Amino acid sequence: MSPRRARHSGFLHLLLILFGLLLTGVQAQNVIVEDWENEQEALKKHGIAFQAGYTGSFMSHLQGGFRQGTNWQGLVDLSMLVDLDKVIGWKGAAFHAEVIWVQGRSASSMAYVGNMNEVSNIQGMANTVRPFHVWLQQQLWGDKIRLNAGWLTLDTDFMVSNAASLFINSAYGPIQTWNMNFNAPVYPLSALGFFAEWQVNDQYELQAGVYDGNFGGEKGNRRSANTRLGTDDGAAILLELARTHHLGGLAGTAKIGGGWNTGFSTVNSTGLLAHGNGHFYAMLDQTLVPGIGKDAADRLTFFTRAGRAIHPGRSMVDLTLEGGFVGRGARENDQWGVAMTWSRVSNSFVQATLAGGGTTSSSETAIELTYKAQLTPWMALQPTLQRIYNPQSGTPNATVLGMVLMLNF
Repeated sequence: MSPRRARHSGFLHLLLILFGLLLTGVQAQNVIVEDWENEQEALKKHGIAFQAGYTGSFMSHLQGGFRQGTNWQGLVDLSMLVDLDKVIGWKGAAFHAEVIWVQGRSASSMAYVGNMNEVSNIQGMANTVRPFHVWLQQQLWGDKIRLNAGWLTLDTDFMVSNAASLFINSAYGPIQTWNMNFNAPVYPLSALGFFAEWQVNDQYELQAGVYDGNFGGEKGNRRSANTRLGTDDGAAILLELARTHHLGGLAGTAKIGGGWNTGFSTVNSTGLLAHGNGHFYAMLDQTLVPGIGKDAADRLTFFTRAGRAIHPGRSMVDLTLEGGFVGRGARENDQWGVAMTWSRVSNSFVQATLAGGGTTSSSETAIELTYKAQLTPWMALQPTLQRIYNPQSGTPNATVLGMVLMLNF
């Protein structure tokens, strides 16, 4: 499928979905959803839970970058969670299986903007259906300890900011001092791994993970999760400590963590391979204006994250800083957000790239403004406006306007 056909197919999917909603009416759709929810509740009583979701991302590259145009990406996500205690009497155990269908082939950073951070966080490099998260879970010690083993992605549990998760730009997933320097498993490709979480008390939580250090690349695992454990892959080892607090009666969560990859990294100045590289990070989610009433959503939240590479000479990105605000929208379940992320490209990487005849900027900045409109409990629309300064590929500053449709059942 050509990129042009992929874009046309994406717009056709969106038009069909919107046409269906208009034709049958949202009320009729709600009846169907309610029937499905009733079926789900009946299955949950027997220990089985199903979830289905669709995300369609439409991005118009209005200015700058390599070229202008509109591209589309789609994501179908189907998952099943089995409570093994209810099904076979295995206390504290659960099994999870998930399949994703990544649609659309145009990678915006490569074809349009030339930036390091994808403007759509569902974007993949290959149009494919593949297993994603498949794991067995065991909870112990009054559910204070959680152990997961199987095919995992580290960005599900590490470097996660609840406030930053609103944004569409992929920079607000795994921090760039990790994501741009290693091939450890993150969306959309999982790999073999082990994860442990310990809820020490009401204030502290400690978690650790060990994963295959090299997920093999999306195109090399087009139809499967990464099942190989090559001797040269190494291991990705992560540790994170989280602490909840109250400042002036306002709740917040602070996290510190780090990761080390034992596999090979390229030394920028020589092109030779060296064992080991990693990063450390700190982050904060802080309520500024709480909601009114018990369990009400916060009216204004601030977040910030920072990451630093341990070996800048073996890294593409050696420093990342980001922050933003998330607030309640015009309606109770709507949210707005504004955020900025800045990543510094390692000086040794810049010098090596220029010496090799390539082009690169010394840093990249992205600013995003977004609003998530929760139209129904199962459908949301989220426009996003992004401005990218100094794209890493050396292209002109870019402006991107997008719309994301989210359906969850």
